Amino acid sequence: MKYPWVGITLGTMWFGSAYIIISNSKIDSSTALFTAIIGTIVVAFIGFRAPKIK
Repeated sequence: MKYPWVGITLGTMWFGSAYIIISNSKIDSSTALFTAIIGTIVVAFIGFRAPKIK
């Protein structure tokens, strides 16, 4: 049950980013979205890689 947790983590990251952008008008939205994209790539790379076969 590894993949549902990765999906929940990604969803939490994106909803959190959206909440921060909406609630704080002083923040640069492109920087927040770029950070979310980089975080998504890192989490997806770690969470969706195939298990190693020995």
